[in-house]
Amino acid sequence: AKLGAQKVETQECPVVFDPDAARSILGLLAGCISGGAIWRKSSYLVDRIGTEVASELITVVDDPLIPGASGSRPFDGEGLLSRRNVIVDKGKLCSYLLDTYSAKKLGLASTASASRGGSGGVGPSTTNFVLQPGTSTPDEIVAATPRGLYVTDMMGFGFNAVTGDFSRGASGFWIEEGKKTFAVSEVTISLNLDEMLKRIDMVGTDLDLRSATASPTFRISAMTLAGK
Repeated sequence: AKLGAQKVETQECPVVFDPDAARSILGLLAGCISGGAIWRKSSYLVDRIGTEVASELITVVDDPLIPGASGSRPFDGEGLLSRRNVIVDKGKLCSYLLDTYSAKKLGLASTASASRGGSGGVGPSTTNFVLQPGTSTPDEIVAATPRGLYVTDMMGFGFNAVTGDFSRGASGFWIEEGKKTFAVSEVTISLNLDEMLKRIDMVGTDLDLRSATASPTFRISAMTLAGK
């Protein structure tokens, strides 16, 4: 389907992320709400609890209690009983992910999010980090996009967690009049992550929990696309 991929003109346009690409965006948020990043002040979300960090369509939970999911566990790396943590509730940041050490550094309580690595080191991490599904099917999201980019793959790592600046190479399909048309490659999409999450205006129903970080299709109303 991607044979004969081409560039498109540099412009600002809506961008639709399929579940795999969307999961990559959600993973960036996971790194920014880690207790280690917060107490080291290496995240743009420092001191943002209770503030708007995303569209009201966005609710993100870290839930280690989902039966059979790949990130599920009965207790964390420090032996605390696992619990469901709501990270973002209808756009507002509710919690960071904390182990005992990062919680003490911040004067807070652990969220039972400790993970023990292969070397025995302990630090906060996600379990089943999930963006909750919306009400639109993927086909409806594409059909509601007069002109834009449908992203299936991203390349490189252009993200600054301190500022939230995001810029990555992307490929996928061009949307014209609500339909996928020709394949697109060798373009770059960019926008600050804080603004990206706030500009999400459609969220799909196609959530699949095959991976520990999971997201349905979603659309960002406008991003900068650098092409030819």
